[in-house]
Amino acid sequence: MKLTHWLAGAVLALGAALTLSGCSTHAASNKLTVVSSVDFYGEVAKAVVGDYGTVTSVIDNPDIDPHDYEPTTAVAKTVARANVVIVNGGGYDSWMDKLVGADSGTVKVVSAAKVVGIRDGENEHVWYKPEVMPKMARALAKQFGALDPKHRAAYTANATAYIKKLQPLTAQIARLKAKAAGQAVAVSEPVFSNALSALGYRIINPHFAAAVEESTDPSPKDIRELTAAIKHKQIAFFVQNVQVESKVVSNIVAQVRAAGIPVLKVTETMPAKQTYTSWMMSQYAQLEKIQNTQK
Repeated sequence: MKLTHWLAGAVLALGAALTLSGCSTHAASNKLTVVSSVDFYGEVAKAVVGDYGTVTSVIDNPDIDPHDYEPTTAVAKTVARANVVIVNGGGYDSWMDKLVGADSGTVKVVSAAKVVGIRDGENEHVWYKPEVMPKMARALAKQFGALDPKHRAAYTANATAYIKKLQPLTAQIARLKAKAAGQAVAVSEPVFSNALSALGYRIINPHFAAAVEESTDPSPKDIRELTAAIKHKQIAFFVQNVQVESKVVSNIVAQVRAAGIPVLKVTETMPAKQTYTSWMMSQYAQLEKIQNTQK
């Protein structure tokens, strides 16, 4: 996907990310130094490492596109000083893989894609899998404990506490899953598709969505099929990634609204001043409202 404000905000946001995230070297203290490619994994890392480490999130501005991000020399130095690097993996933030590969090999990497079993070429939007954050918390606690055995029990306890805080989100997902009933839905691109699949929804336009994600035009056949599904109200709702501008998608959304079909708005990056849980729950709340109107 291509974020609409990428060019405008990238340079300033990068400086803010490195300044505000509190980067420090592990040489200066006995604390662990952790670097995350994106902020929502940085969030869980901070919760797990607690008082025994520092965490830098390279990208913590929702207007920066992790796909197209070009790291600076300062970012490379930050990664080189890390004990642990956290990546999404699956091809999403391959720029971080390159930085790690250029290092001496001492840095440990925790990949969300590997933690949940996603391979390159599969849906890389791993954070929309309901199980990812509990698994990441446990994986990080294990890695931190291996590097710092003295505080292993603290890391495990912190991970357990973080997972407990996810319970409202877990309960919300369970409610939604009970009502999904295999309904057909359509999406502008596959950002939210891992969540939809986990809930039990059936996505009818994967080729259309893949084309939009790659910034290419969907085929006439894909457009015809989706238009027909909308016209005959064969989808329960349409999921739109609102961070992407596309004339094709805008036209489809107009057709969806004209047909009286709900539109679920999602984002690929975490909005400013939100936590992972509040971000997810706000989007799932939209879906819950849609489900309640379709009883």
